[in-house]
Amino acid sequence: MNKPVPTPNLTATVSRLKAVLGEGGWSQDPDVVGPHLVEWRGRWKGETPLLVTPRTTAEVAAVVGICAADGVAMTPQGGNTGLVAGQIPHGEILLSTKKLTAVRDVDPIDDVMVLEAGVTLHEAHQQAAKVGRRFTVGVASEGSCTIGGLISTNAGGTAVLRYGMMREQVLGIEAVLPNGEIWKGLKRLRKDNTGYDLKQLLIGAEGTLGVVTAAALKLHAPLASRAVAIVGLASPADAIQLLARAKDETGGAVEAFELMGRLGFALTVRNVPGLRDPLSTEHPWYVLIEIASGEPGAAEAALERLLAGAFERGLIADAAVAQTETQMKAFWHIREGHSAGQKPEGAVWKHDVSVPVSKIPDFIGQADAAIAKAFPGARIVAFGHVGDGNVHYDVLKPAGGDDDAHDAQREAGAKIVHDITATFQGSISAEHGLGAMKTGEALAYKDPIEVAALRAIRQALDPARIMNPRILF
Repeated sequence: MNKPVPTPNLTATVSRLKAVLGEGGWSQDPDVVGPHLVEWRGRWKGETPLLVTPRTTAEVAAVVGICAADGVAMTPQGGNTGLVAGQIPHGEILLSTKKLTAVRDVDPIDDVMVLEAGVTLHEAHQQAAKVGRRFTVGVASEGSCTIGGLISTNAGGTAVLRYGMMREQVLGIEAVLPNGEIWKGLKRLRKDNTGYDLKQLLIGAEGTLGVVTAAALKLHAPLASRAVAIVGLASPADAIQLLARAKDETGGAVEAFELMGRLGFALTVRNVPGLRDPLSTEHPWYVLIEIASGEPGAAEAALERLLAGAFERGLIADAAVAQTETQMKAFWHIREGHSAGQKPEGAVWKHDVSVPVSKIPDFIGQADAAIAKAFPGARIVAFGHVGDGNVHYDVLKPAGGDDDAHDAQREAGAKIVHDITATFQGSISAEHGLGAMKTGEALAYKDPIEVAALRAIRQALDPARIMNPRILF
């Protein structure tokens, strides 16, 4: 039987947390705390009585133990790059993992590295490269997003087509559970068939089942050749056919396959400094293709064969192949700059959905028609990781329109997009999680039996619901 939760005495809890962390382990300075309370787009703003920044797993355990004993809620936060407000506190203690930055081990024999939760994705890539290996998760915010946040949200990114989500990259986890105990699950095993997989419960749990403090991550062999192209084509349907040919032509060596509509492409080139259109004419749709191989010259040859065949069959109208590493980065910057390219345009509704790859053209067509009918003049930017079915479907205000008026229609627009997603048995959150933004809405789309099971798991691990209490059912 669960013990009754004490009535929270926040002042006493804050005093105890300050004492256990000592100088440098907490802050109430508005200049220090403020950036942690605002999502990077400025849409979500929160509040907290105390920011705690533990430096070790033991200090995380002490913080969680105190909060558990006092019945005081907390919100864990990584790099604060989330887009659904799961990391923004609303009165809870804010626990930042940004000071957990140790690189515990990097082993090219086991092909594993053990990193603490506050290590950035960029640093993870650097550590892997030092031993001639790769860590294959790639997202645009790699300089600020952290390993703990990537795990807690089961981040996706541009390489999911070949390597899978963050879930597939994790061999073991160290975490502090909601009662303050440390689970030492940093195994390096590829095979461990001994019952429930606790690490998989924590991955994607958005900080509701514990605080990830470190992880053992898979490393991959280096690549000897890499080829990148941007192609212009007529429709998403042509892009899906091109994807199928790319898989067949390369034997599975397609590293990334990114779809971009004309409007998003044009806004990025126009609004992000230093970019230009690599193609001589405009096209309704674009695809960025990256092929990579462990064999020298193989990627370039495969891309050449793919493009030649695609031209012959009329799948593509134009193509530009990057000739240098600088050009490859510039091509990728066009794709990764889509959010920055939209920002100067004002209010936008962002939807992160997934549908079966074969249904992407139908989804985009139906959503475009429904949004145009309901919101005349709204501008649609559809782009994303078409190789794994993830479409970022953004709806910008009409040119010259009012931001507040557009924002006021956000929920109505989301219902249209998400209802259409559901008709294809898709997901209303492909890679960003539910957070505070989508938790309530998800109940309309999730199977009630599934929700009941998820609630039971949470009740078992966090009966007082002190871990990120506002999100996930």
